[in-house]
Amino acid sequence: MAVRYSLVNSDTTYPTNAASTANAGYNIAGGSIESIIFRFEGTTATGDLGGDFPMCISQLRLVLNGESFFNYQAGYTMNQDAPSQLGYFLNSMSDDRFSSEVIGDTAKDAFVRVPVGRQAPPGVSRLETTIALAATAGAGGGGTLETWIVYNDAAETATYVGNPTSLSASGTGQEEVVVRLPSNVPGVVAGILVQNDRATDTDITGFRIVSQSDWNMDTPYWRFLNGDMQNGVQFASDDLDANAQTYRQSIAGTYFLPTLGLSREDDVRLQITTAAARTVTFTPVLVSGFNAQEGGQPRQTQRVPTNTSRAILDTTGQADA
Repeated sequence: MAVRYSLVNSDTTYPTNAASTANAGYNIAGGSIESIIFRFEGTTATGDLGGDFPMCISQLRLVLNGESFFNYQAGYTMNQDAPSQLGYFLNSMSDDRFSSEVIGDTAKDAFVRVPVGRQAPPGVSRLETTIALAATAGAGGGGTLETWIVYNDAAETATYVGNPTSLSASGTGQEEVVVRLPSNVPGVVAGILVQNDRATDTDITGFRIVSQSDWNMDTPYWRFLNGDMQNGVQFASDDLDANAQTYRQSIAGTYFLPTLGLSREDDVRLQITTAAARTVTFTPVLVSGFNAQEGGQPRQTQRVPTNTSRAILDTTGQADA
């Protein structure tokens, strides 16, 4: 069994005072790709980035050998002491997907780990990345982005984050939305990320997953079920705590709905209750079995099994309910 970390790129992609989009492509070695780690390291001027680093990431899209498997789009971006939607989403799939080092108001060191679960064929494969960055408050500073491939032949699941379904909510009560799922992607639905288009928590008041509940469940109920209420939202804030991570029970207008491996006989049907006319997006997470193959030169004797479905159960606490 083997876990191997491979640095495939380092460049100057970093948030500035102007919005930007970085498209890049890398040749990578074949093997069992468990995840991809992006590390942003650099500095900003005081006040340029007031909150969680992934607030700056408005889009993250990954394509391996022509197949898109991760397509994240933020509902909103902002510059204040609060959790980011991307950081929240990644940590909803496992506790260690995103973290920033709390080292000061200007120095930034953030890690974004995207679950993959893909078997790249022997030889040379091609990874294409698109990272859209929102503007910071000022032009000071700069930094680098490192891209690392994590190979792990004990990986157990492939994770697919699909295109979001959008709803122009009426704001007048309950309405239905059908979350579209791609027909050519295997697996079951592990969860749905719901994002409002602004950081206002009172716009959305409840959800019902039709196949999972007989009644509407208000947003605190979902935050109980998904683990948020147990201080499950982690982020770095130099202003709130200069020495440790900050924890909260919620992130404004954003909810991860665990669907417990919902089967694919039909699209996911939801009822949503809204109190304001906003654009709401629903991003599905699909998980399927992944038969990773043992690497040619294993160096460890301890297996490191990774499983997105199990991680979501562990994060939400429902495995012990």
